[in-house]
Amino acid sequence: MRLLVTAFLIFTSTFLYSQSFEVSSFFADAPKNGKIEGVVLDNEVDHEPLAFATITVKNTNFETNSDLTGSFSFNLKPGNYTLEVAFLGYATIELRDVAVVAGNTLSITQKLKALKLNTDISLGN
Repeated sequence: MRLLVTAFLIFTSTFLYSQSFEVSSFFADAPKNGKIEGVVLDNEVDHEPLAFATITVKNTNFETNSDLTGSFSFNLKPGNYTLEVAFLGYATIELRDVAVVAGNTLSITQKLKALKLNTDISLGN
């Protein structure tokens, strides 16, 4: 009896923890998400990464900041989205109709342009 229980435990643990085992394969109706990953770069200074840029998925509650390498990622349900990429001192960019497909990863590289400051110098007499 001990041998039978031990064999059963080894079999089930091997089956449950094997790398090829996916719970979602048993549930065909289980929705899969897609992934958007990207990098935010400076367009004018050697394409340096912009850390802490704000990336927002419009009309949702999803928002994140880029990390120190300018990278970001979202896991989203399939559909079309509008992304807004903003950084202080740079022009805000909207990326429209970004298509997320279940089980796929979309990679985006976005370069932001620095805002030009208009300066007027007045010299008084």
